[in-house]
Amino acid sequence: MTDMFVLVISMWGLTAEGEWTYIGNQDVLRQEFTLEQCEIIADDSMWQKNHSNDYYDIQLDCFHVDDIMIK
Repeated sequence: MTDMFVLVISMWGLTAEGEWTYIGNQDVLRQEFTLEQCEIIADDSMWQKNHSNDYYDIQLDCFHVDDIMIK
């Protein structure tokens, strides 16, 4: 059986010390993928970003389904 992964989109904020920190918000796409499929979707080259605030960003990651609670 193939291990399955989900795409997680999380919010990050830039601290006064210049470090990115997770700010507590994330969305999980309920669709399961192979690791290769998920990494293709999460790759920056697949997205056009339009961000106007330098202090906040989103991050796309792939997590094994066993490591994420999906409701």
